[in-house]
Amino acid sequence: MKWSSGDVDKYSQSKEYVDTAVVPLTPISLNSDFKSTAAKGEFIHYVSTELERQLKGRVFLFPTLSYLKNNEHVIHMMEDWKSEIQKEFKYIIFLTSDESIKETKSDVLEDHVVWLPTVPFEHMDDQLKRKLLQDQVEQILNILLQSWNK
Repeated sequence: MKWSSGDVDKYSQSKEYVDTAVVPLTPISLNSDFKSTAAKGEFIHYVSTELERQLKGRVFLFPTLSYLKNNEHVIHMMEDWKSEIQKEFKYIIFLTSDESIKETKSDVLEDHVVWLPTVPFEHMDDQLKRKLLQDQVEQILNILLQSWNK
């Protein structure tokens, strides 16, 4: 389920089955790394959309949380989001390709951040893109299964 009025209605009718929130994170930078940060956002978008498609009825995909790269307040913002989302969802994951998020330590977020290395899709054919997406989603599924089985 996604952040749309129709899916929110479906969620309201089946809350007991939808226990996992997915929040994609996208850094924004207009400096020399403009293109690479755009690639990170594009990659996380594709992965989170595919994850939601495969786990429809179990996960709720929130809109992408965009932030200025190297913003020291992003961790506090994520902690605020987690605090709010956990009122409704048992499991919360933030998906990112931003190394700075991976390297930042936060006790509140420790088990909630999934970092994926960016795979640039720009010049890739569709079949290879689908295969790489499937591989990434399988890794996330393994992480989710471990959480769900605790």
